[in-house]
Order: sequence, then C-alpha cells, then structure tokens
Amino acid sequence: MSDATFDAVIIGAGHNGMALAAYLAKAGSSVGVFEKRAEEGGGLCTEELTRPGFLHNVHANYHTLVGICPVYDDLELSTRHGLRYMQPPVQMASVFDDGTALVVHTDLDKTCASIARFSRKDADTFRAVYEEARGYRDLILRTLMYSPPVSMKEITKALVTWGVEEKSKFLSVHLRHQTINEFLDRHFENEKVKAHLAFHAALAGYATDRRGLAVSFPLLLSKIDNWHVCIGGSHALAHSLWEALAQAGGRVFLKHGVERILIENGKAVGVRLEDGSEVRARHLVASSISLEQTFYRLVGREKLSAPLAAEVAEFPHMDWSFFSVHLAMTKLPEYRAASFDPDVSKAWVVNLGYASPQQFNQDWKDVRAGKLLDPRPNAAVNSLYDPTDAPDGCYTGLLRQMAPYDLAKGGPQAWDNIAREYGQRCIDVWRAAAPNLTDDSFLEWATYTPLDIARRMPNMVHADWIGGLIDLGNMLDHRPGPILSDYRTPIGNLYMCGATQHPHGFVTFAPAYNALEMIAQDKKIERWWK
Repeated sequence: MSDATFDAVIIGAGHNGMALAAYLAKAGSSVGVFEKRAEEGGGLCTEELTRPGFLHNVHANYHTLVGICPVYDDLELSTRHGLRYMQPPVQMASVFDDGTALVVHTDLDKTCASIARFSRKDADTFRAVYEEARGYRDLILRTLMYSPPVSMKEITKALVTWGVEEKSKFLSVHLRHQTINEFLDRHFENEKVKAHLAFHAALAGYATDRRGLAVSFPLLLSKIDNWHVCIGGSHALAHSLWEALAQAGGRVFLKHGVERILIENGKAVGVRLEDGSEVRARHLVASSISLEQTFYRLVGREKLSAPLAAEVAEFPHMDWSFFSVHLAMTKLPEYRAASFDPDVSKAWVVNLGYASPQQFNQDWKDVRAGKLLDPRPNAAVNSLYDPTDAPDGCYTGLLRQMAPYDLAKGGPQAWDNIAREYGQRCIDVWRAAAPNLTDDSFLEWATYTPLDIARRMPNMVHADWIGGLIDLGNMLDHRPGPILSDYRTPIGNLYMCGATQHPHGFVTFAPAYNALEMIAQDKKIERWWK
C-alpha cells in the first residue's frame, strides 16, 4: 500500500484490536488496523471446514459475557450493527455412564431441581453460592475485569470496605490460597455435582487443581447460565465490530502484516508493513498480538532492556490446549440419559465423561506431561439454537477435548499423524452416550489440532488459546509482568491491548477496554463511553 498516516495504528484485527480501534474512532481519532490474515476477528473465525453451508466456529464458540461486558452496548453491536445472540434455555449438561444426567438451565429453579436429584444439600448450596455471587457480580466484574488491574492487597482492602467478608459465606480473599477442588470439597458433597462444576471451570480455562484460582470460582458460577450462541457463527461478532469501526471512520487493512514497529527517540511513531510501505502514527501504536511477536519480532530483541526481555521470556503460556472435531451431521444426538432427564437432549453443551473431580485431577497431570488423554470431550450442537449454521435438515456439531500442544511422543508435529484416529475416538465417546449417532449421521468431519491452532493463529503461541496461563501468579497486576501490566510499555506511545494483558483472553474485550482507559488518560481523549 502507499505510505499513510493515522492518529492511531492498531496491530492485529482480533476482537480486542477491533474494539479498541472502534472506541478511538468514535472519539474522533483516525485509526488504521493492520492484520496479516485475510479476515478480521482473530479467534472469531467461522469456516465451512466440512461441507458448504455448515458453519463451524474454529476457535471461539462459547460467548459467556454477553449482557455483562460494556463493549456490546457502547459500540451498539446488536442495536445498530446486526449482531444477534441466542441464550439457550437449556445451557449445558453432564451425562454419566450410569444413565443419569445433571442439567443447567437459565431457570435457576430447574437447575437446582436437577442438582437435587443427586444431592438436596448441594442444590441448596449451589443456589446460595449463585445468588450471593450474582449479587456482587456486576460490581466485582466491573472493578476487577473491566478496570486496569489492582493488586491482591488492594482487593483485600476493597472487600473489607464493601463488607463482603462479613456479609458473604462464599466470597473471601482467603480463597486465593485454595484450589477450586478444595472449594468444591468444602461446600459440596456429591462427586457428580462437583464434576459438573469443575467442567464449567475447565471450559473457561481454569484448572481446578491450580492453587489460588478458587478466588474466581464463585464469580464463574454466577455466570454458569450466561452462555450465548452467536447467530450465524462467531465471525458475525467480528463483522459487527468491523461495521462499527467503519461507520466511525476507521479502516481495516487485511493481508497487510506488520514487519516492524518504527521507533524514534524512544517512541513508537508507526509501523513498516511486509510490503515495505510505512504507516505513521501521530499519537500511538497499540499491539493486540502476543508478547513474543510484538517485542521479539516487531520491536527487536536488541532494543529491549534486560528486564523487559526477561519479562517476555518468562511469560507463562497455557499448559494445555484443545483438540476439536467439527462435524456435518444429519441427526441431533439423542442421549441415553434422556430417559433420566429429557432436557439433556436440548442442552447446548454436554460433558461426556467426567464424573468426579479425581478424573479431572489425573487429566491435568497427564496433559501437562504431554500425554494423549482418554477422550472425555464436550459436545456442542449450535444448530439446536442457530438454524442458520447448517443446511435445512442438517446440523453442525463440535467436539472439544483437552489436549497437549507438545506431545510427549513425537512433539507437536505428531498431531499430523494421529489426528484422524484421535478424532474417531472422540466421536466414539459421543456415540456411546447418544447411540442414535450411527455412521450415516455424519456426512463429513474434520479435526483441528493444537498444532493447527499454532499454525493458523501465530498469536496463539504453542496453541495457547487464552493468551497466557490462568494462574494466581499471572493475574491482576502480575499479568503479564510488572513492566507491562498497565498496558503501557517502556517504549513511548506503544501500548498492549491483547489477550496477554489483564484479565486474559476469551471473548471478554477487557484487555482492549482497559487499554483504552490508559490511552484516554495519556492522550487526553474525552470519554464518550460510560
């Protein structure tokens, strides 16, 4: 492209980069977003992986902060830009080998009734945790997630100020010393109930054996019924972001990869693209891509101070990823457990196999050791609630299985040799739970391995699907480290706004929203948003 100049240059057109760009454009800045890939959205990609007309969400499938995250309303994504969601009334389920099932509904009474079939005490406890955490949810999420990070010490003071410790039975700063497993063992008695709640945490990236993560668990439970299907596929969210940005005057340049961040007198002044052209930035450059790409490749290792180089090198990535099977189907699953609870066949997301926390504990150990797990996938059929994602009379299915990126036997490259066989094993588990899924139920299916993630999405380093390990030592003002935790960098006018920043990846928009706050402070941008 020809050389150009913008007030703000954004590197990467994932949902964080696009959201930040749209806010800045609506504030009156000229904004250019530069993306190496041929489509905007990053992990919000929807593709016809199997057959024409079957829309598969390759990465992001579960959107859990709709109605909570301020970005949706601020950018009018639904009211002006065509974004549509469906909140399934039957959210998720766990089916067990003995033919029983636990089902989560948007109706709390129905959820508690399902839990009570396993334990009346656990049903009462779940209601108490849910209602208590729900009462604090919006306050705490806006304070902790949609605000620049504060220290655990400051959070402790705030909880004391709010009187949470005195008023709450379940929310406590002492949870920072506990695992989710310990929280479950302390408050719940039935192993299947514990397994289902652990399943919910794992899908959000929270390992149940990692010390300190219990501090977030009550809040996770408060949104266990807030999972949404993006109508038309997750890429519809990316398109609505593009439309919001375009209508505000911003521009997105696809297949325009950045080769270098231009630095003069210690400040970022623009970027050089892979075609050799230069784009100048009057006020700022913001990177929504990984630390490694930003600082090693675009800035250059030789320009980093020793402390900054160490912070990038020591940043911990997720120690597990996902293996997926995408299926074009002619039938909906009819679960054996439907004889126990008919609603299980209406559940959007289904846990196939985890019946106790102990099974999770062993799988955490094995996946970190690079072992291929015996499949216990989760299954989702978006077509139950989005009829647009498959041809008439057909359905789009998804199986997701925890998996290592670096296999102990053969390393990452071994995925190319074992993917099809492992995919079949995952399908066999699904068929055992839903025997009506005979061979003719599947028109075609395709695998998507951790190696595929790393190849297709270089921003997801080592198939790190959430932008960095979720761990107490990598949260709040420790993420990604003390130098970069406030979204600013030691290089003037260069900001970080991607998943490596507080709070983490997933479709939260929080890294972009919080980076915006720092940019607005530094650049004296008038806040038009709430």
